[in-house]
Amino acid sequence: MTLEKDLNNFEKAKLEADKIDEEIISILELGKSFRVEAGAGSGKTYSLNSVIEWVQDNKRADYIKNNKNVICITYTNAAVDVIDERIKDKSFIIPSTIHSFAWNAIKQYQSALLNLIKADDALYSKEGDFNKVTSVNYTLGNRYDELGVHYLYHDDVLKLFVSLLENSKFRSIFSNKYPLILIDEYQDSYKPIIDSFIKYFIDKDEGPQFGFFGDAWQTIYQTNNACGLIEHDKIYVISKVSNFRSAPRIVEVLNKIRPELPQISAMDNFDGEVHVITCDDYDGVRRVERNFRGDLPTEELKTRLDKLVSLIKKLVPKEENLKVLMLTHKILASQQGYEQLLKILENDLRDKQNPFLLFFMEIVEPIYKALESSDLKLLFNTLKSKRYPITKKIEKIKWKELKDNLTQVREKRSVDVLKVVIESGLIPVPPVIKDYYEMYETTPELIYPSDITLKAFLDLDYGQYISAINFLYPEAEYSTEHGVKGEEYDNVIFVMSRGWNQYQFDKYVPMIFNGIESGKESSFVRNRNLFYVSCSRPKKRLYIFVTFIVDSIFEKTLKELVGVENYHSFDDFVKLLK
Repeated sequence: MTLEKDLNNFEKAKLEADKIDEEIISILELGKSFRVEAGAGSGKTYSLNSVIEWVQDNKRADYIKNNKNVICITYTNAAVDVIDERIKDKSFIIPSTIHSFAWNAIKQYQSALLNLIKADDALYSKEGDFNKVTSVNYTLGNRYDELGVHYLYHDDVLKLFVSLLENSKFRSIFSNKYPLILIDEYQDSYKPIIDSFIKYFIDKDEGPQFGFFGDAWQTIYQTNNACGLIEHDKIYVISKVSNFRSAPRIVEVLNKIRPELPQISAMDNFDGEVHVITCDDYDGVRRVERNFRGDLPTEELKTRLDKLVSLIKKLVPKEENLKVLMLTHKILASQQGYEQLLKILENDLRDKQNPFLLFFMEIVEPIYKALESSDLKLLFNTLKSKRYPITKKIEKIKWKELKDNLTQVREKRSVDVLKVVIESGLIPVPPVIKDYYEMYETTPELIYPSDITLKAFLDLDYGQYISAINFLYPEAEYSTEHGVKGEEYDNVIFVMSRGWNQYQFDKYVPMIFNGIESGKESSFVRNRNLFYVSCSRPKKRLYIFVTFIVDSIFEKTLKELVGVENYHSFDDFVKLLK
């Protein structure tokens, strides 16, 4: 008989995880609502899939016979697709985003929706006459009136769903239709909806059974009315304590940050590394701007970070990846060289909405890469051509000429790249791009987004686009700290810098050990959560790179987290790696 103490890390973690998954199923069978609190790397998705499989095996006949559906709500369309692939019978288990779910639940109640909208002018379209509206629809998430139809904005759907939940008849029909509601990444759910579920169903022991899967400490978005931690006496709490992502040393740090949810690392044969690298050895003039006070100058930060990245890459095995996490997109843009482009496009850059960005990213750069590497398949796929574009000698000459010209103009302005592409006649150019290019020639003073002229915009160095595009690719080496929730990497450099007044890690991280200052609770949670998320991304090595001056309290905290022997100045750490 094998004793638990004789098991390796993975076997211990798996044994514990299996026990917890059995507990989840037992609560599911009892019909009680529950919350699975799944710390970083604990296998939340595995547990959710186990529940889905149990429901498919045990509830299918009953639910199909009685025309009932199980809803699995998740945060993104991509996550919906992942869950959808695992569903054996899609007739009664429906994966959905919260917006799609809410709309499908309310869309049949047209007269009620019209009355609710009439009673709240905040739901009106700025254009059109609502008196002519006869029906409500939800498609693109933009609010407008057209041909007697009122189209809803994304959040309008959620607000109307909450309003209808106040109606007992609606709740009765809703409960009968949806006996079980599973919610993935529950902490990011729209708070008014969760509050309504608790008020009208959970608190009264009525309606659907709810299964919440997520981690309150991974609530890091501040603008979407996220609910965060869900607590109620009638919600059974199950904590997952295994960590299948990170090495023991990293898990040890996470357990110090979060002692109430201690984890067991499942990694064997590698203990892991955690280092803090400070820049207190820098004796030059530091930044004085309000949000950057005490931080390294931009060029010094770039120089040090580039050196750190280079040295770590030489140290770790070639097959391992490295991710650099920056606090804000602005800092990242400054580091990577597309600060001007970000200033002009703002959210359109991050959300990939600008037509020039999309054209360069999805057409021009892949074609250039294809030509450089003689990858005809990539060229064929990018052009979406019905035949291979290079079959004759004259075509080969033209494409080679395009490659040579692009090699030269990619180091110049974006308008120079457009000129080469358009004049080549080889690449389909969207009409909107052509129109702007022609206006550049005829009316260069035309105002483009962010109050700059079209000429100023198209005269930007094309290198700004190249740098931005490199960031936007999923495999990009750099990312914002907010942009990697749910992701994992072999090695992570967590850049702890200034730049956003919402985050002051040196002020709030010590409160993990020293207690929360009165009146600072929400700021503490915001800082603690992002710190936890960033520290929990790596599998093998975590490097916390602090670019501002470290005071004695923060130094003590960091040394307590990683150990005195793993706390280094930048120069000392560079010598250590060499």
